Amino acid sequence: MKYALWFVRLVFAAWMIPAGLNHFVRLFPQPMGTQPLSHELIVALLDSHLFDLVKAVELLAGISVLFGFYTPLGLILCMPVSFCVFYWDTPLEGWGSRASIFGESVLFCNVVLCLSYLRNYRSMFSLHAKPRSIAAPETPAAREPAGVRP
Repeated sequence: MKYALWFVRLVFAAWMIPAGLNHFVRLFPQPMGTQPLSHELIVALLDSHLFDLVKAVELLAGISVLFGFYTPLGLILCMPVSFCVFYWDTPLEGWGSRASIFGESVLFCNVVLCLSYLRNYRSMFSLHAKPRSIAAPETPAAREPAGVRP
């Protein structure tokens, strides 16, 4: 199972890093969509400059997953982007299109990786969560002077 997750991490990072980097450093032409709705969506994202944010999230999530820095956070931040990639590639481009395979793969990898880090997200799902203090946690040594025994 460990090697399967490593493979999924590598596939996800191998997709996200070049896709995100391509917006800032031209590596390959940006697909503009072959269907009217997919073309309208990509043009709207480009014109509104929201595409810059999408590509930055893709790049940061790919680096996060590849190197293991803040990976659970990177995966959660990338989930809306992965869903939009799936939506653009699959329903808008066509369920039987070649792009559909990529959209499904991106969403699948993100979901599988999020599930593998479920233990890190567990505290987010508590029914009655109480806010914690931002201050440094109090340690036993800070409560009692040194050398004092109870």
